[in-house]
Amino acid sequence: MSTPSETSAHQPASLGTHLVPLRRNWGWLMAEGIVLIILGVLGLGAVALLSLASAIWFGAMIFVGGVVVLIDAFRHQGWRSRLWHILIGALYLAVGVMTFVNPLLATASLTLLVGAALVATGVLRLIVAFQNRQLPYWTWVALSGVLSLLLGGMILMQWPGSSLWVLGTFLAIELIFQGWAAIALARAIRSTFDGVITKRN
Repeated sequence: MSTPSETSAHQPASLGTHLVPLRRNWGWLMAEGIVLIILGVLGLGAVALLSLASAIWFGAMIFVGGVVVLIDAFRHQGWRSRLWHILIGALYLAVGVMTFVNPLLATASLTLLVGAALVATGVLRLIVAFQNRQLPYWTWVALSGVLSLLLGGMILMQWPGSSLWVLGTFLAIELIFQGWAAIALARAIRSTFDGVITKRN
């Protein structure tokens, strides 16, 4: 017959045990959420500048991606694979350089892409919704499709003027939601351990 110590040794760790390290750092998580919300609110007041920053950040990421692809290309043995990798890497580098040289053009291009993607997403959601009318809550799917379609259409109709606010607004809203999520998680972690004393065996 196994002893209590042997039984406890074979038991999986509880959720509370996994949350202990987070409990010790909940304050940092709360501070992170507050900072993200502040940045998001400030970003809503400077959406044009934030849009340019988003385009430049995208250019930087794709430029680094191009460098990585080119480095990887010279590690391949097959010539065809290497050739395609070189072409893709060169394209990435070209897009990155163009973004740095003319961030306004990059912002307009990305905004056009976002608008087209929203329109396509809205159409697809409407198709899915009407194909599944027998399911409950299909109207919510249709409503989300209509909203995506309207937002994408508004962006496209106002383009290229919409490029001054679209990317910045989306990024600012994303920062605010991320901040609220971090704050909610920090509060949940803290409340989980309120009044609980962790004992070490």
